[in-house]
Amino acid sequence: MARYLVQYERKGCIGAAVCAAVNADDWIMNSDGKADFVGAVFNEATQMWEREIDESQLETMKAAAEGCPAIVIHITNLETGEKII
Repeated sequence: MARYLVQYERKGCIGAAVCAAVNADDWIMNSDGKADFVGAVFNEATQMWEREIDESQLETMKAAAEGCPAIVIHITNLETGEKII
C-alpha cells in the first residue's frame, strides 16, 4: 500500500476551517483560530508539521488540502516523490 507524506504550514493558516469541516478526524480548530493537524510532528528542518498516511486516508486528506484557501497542506507520494497537492 502506498505511503504519503502530509505537510502542513501552520504559520500560513488563515483559519478558514475547511480542513476540519471535511476531515474532522485529522484536523481540529485551535483556540488561536488556526487548524491543528492531529498526530503530526513538527519538523525543524522543513518548519512544517508532518505525518505519514496510507492510501486509505488519501481521499479525505486530499479533500482537506484541496479545500484549503491558503494552500498550506501538501501531500507527496513517498514512493515516487510525486507531489499530489
